[in-house]
Amino acid sequence: MWYLGKLEHKPAWVLAITAILTLPALFSGWLGDDYIHYALLHPDINIPATQDWSLFGLFSWVDSAPERTQFLIDMGVIPWWTYEGFRYQFWRPLAELSHWLDHALWRDLAFMMHMQSLAWYLGLGALLYHLYCRMSMQPIAAIAGLALFLWDSTHGLTLGWIANRNAIMASLFGVLCLLSFLNWRMSGSYRAFIFSLVWLLCSLLSGEIGISTSAYLGAYALMLDKAGPKRALIALWPYALMCVGWWVLYKMGGFGAYHSDTTYIDPSASPLIFLGRLGERIPVLLFAQFGLVPADVFGFNPDGMMVFSIVSVLFLAVLLFILLPLLRQSALARFWALGCLFSVVPISAAIPADRNLLMVGIGASALLGLLFESVAARFVDSRFVRIGAYVLFVAHLVISPLLMPLLSYSPQIWSKLMALDINQRMPVERESDRVLLFGLSMPISLATTPMRFAHKRTIPERLWMISSDAMDFTIRRIGENKVEIQSEKGMINEFEQSVRDLSREPLKVGQVVATDGMRLEVKKLDSSGHPLLLELEFDQGHASDVVAVYWKGKEFKRARLPEVGSAIELNLAE
Repeated sequence: MWYLGKLEHKPAWVLAITAILTLPALFSGWLGDDYIHYALLHPDINIPATQDWSLFGLFSWVDSAPERTQFLIDMGVIPWWTYEGFRYQFWRPLAELSHWLDHALWRDLAFMMHMQSLAWYLGLGALLYHLYCRMSMQPIAAIAGLALFLWDSTHGLTLGWIANRNAIMASLFGVLCLLSFLNWRMSGSYRAFIFSLVWLLCSLLSGEIGISTSAYLGAYALMLDKAGPKRALIALWPYALMCVGWWVLYKMGGFGAYHSDTTYIDPSASPLIFLGRLGERIPVLLFAQFGLVPADVFGFNPDGMMVFSIVSVLFLAVLLFILLPLLRQSALARFWALGCLFSVVPISAAIPADRNLLMVGIGASALLGLLFESVAARFVDSRFVRIGAYVLFVAHLVISPLLMPLLSYSPQIWSKLMALDINQRMPVERESDRVLLFGLSMPISLATTPMRFAHKRTIPERLWMISSDAMDFTIRRIGENKVEIQSEKGMINEFEQSVRDLSREPLKVGQVVATDGMRLEVKKLDSSGHPLLLELEFDQGHASDVVAVYWKGKEFKRARLPEVGSAIELNLAE
């Protein structure tokens, strides 16, 4: 940590070191939504347009429009049991334009797409240093805050995942808003006031986390504005009006997440669920920010959320004790702490994830930068506080930078750990194949079509995900174009209910799902409402193209449909 003294007044060096630490991100390839973006922006694939105001539908991949839903089921991008009202629709036009530019200039070069994301990240760092200095932070505190932010390993996936660029853009425009806002409040410049509103709008139109910009505006009014809290809060009415107007347009445009409370909670559609989750998610997210324990660990283990929340609260209690002397002495520290705390609230609508922590990190890094200055200047008398501060500095200025190269490469690591490339080995022999897919985990199976398209592999004409569970299935042909699919237990497991919560939106016997290529009817359910027997009817003349493909744990197996009146067994449980 001694090196920060040598970096004082040298933000360009911090930016250069950041570029080196994040170099692996340039080689991390594509992950998840990146493949969907590739397909949506490619001229050779015809995907029905979304029924909203998005430019290209890059963040509206499930919009509940019947025609598009049928298409996505036929392509295997969503499973057949997806709830009719399920939606993921996010309004991020500026982020969409940045991805359009990528695909217009270098469609097949992930390296260049990562270069654009890195440029946004370094630009965010440069502006953030300017903001820290504008907030009258001493040079050592400002440079420490900059290093703490840019080298924060929780930002690794945010930077390395191209589709998550929206968070970087929203944060950058948020910082520009704060800079213009400060100029207005300190000088009274009408031009600065107008620019602050423009940058706030740009932040909101880049990504939903842009709403966290208002958290810092409110914190400034409460803690630092010379007009006093009451008058300062009243002066924020144009920003409040901007946020409300954006939200009204957001809803008018058909955006939001509906019936997806396990992943995204729409605060306006499910306010009680959102408020109920705040108590467990806010401590977890702050623990991830200050304690470097990935929030994703909690997000992907909902059963342990209560335990994680308790551990997080205990950690935050110790952290508060360490920060308390600083918070008592410095209004500036109280501003950054309050802004950090306020900015956690909006991102609590999503399942806890490090990639949403950028706006939180702006205040957290400044706060730790002020703590670093206080300890370095020997303003701290308490031995416990000094020891706690040094533990934080080691975590954030030694361990975190060492982790940054690994986590910035994490899209590639996640791809390997999740074995996403398995779907490229799927035995699709002809473009006319119509595949019934069994036993392949949902994240892999749902990425099959866009990944195979991007990697120039044969794409089946239809791909229907029947179930990802490794169980035994019986396929019985009951007619020329009809089959029954029976399982030994319910076909939809707990993870698969992320697109349909059976406790809230149960399936019913006789329920029909019809697409352009087949008609599926639920014939039997178990006592928990999970399907045991399905009847599928294929388009006339296409039964000969239907094949069953199933994952045996190490390899794919492929089977033709049996003759009429006969059955085949798919033994996945072996």
